[in-house]
Amino acid sequence: MIRRDITEIETVARVADRLSTIDRYDLLLGLIPAAFAVAWLAGYFLDLSAQTTLLGGVAIAAIALFDGLYFRPPSGLQGA
Repeated sequence: MIRRDITEIETVARVADRLSTIDRYDLLLGLIPAAFAVAWLAGYFLDLSAQTTLLGGVAIAAIALFDGLYFRPPSGLQGA
């Protein structure tokens, strides 16, 4: 069992360390659901059909997917 002290509160430096480990592929993976969220918001405010909204989200997500897998794929084990 691990004992933790109450003083082990994350500081700004520890948060900055975690944010500095985010790389390009993490951002690409985050872009995929964000694309659908932005497309849904655009469809809601512009009164677009569900098919048009979904097609817009798929187009943005597909660009991120193809960029990460085919155009600039990972070149090796980065975190290992």
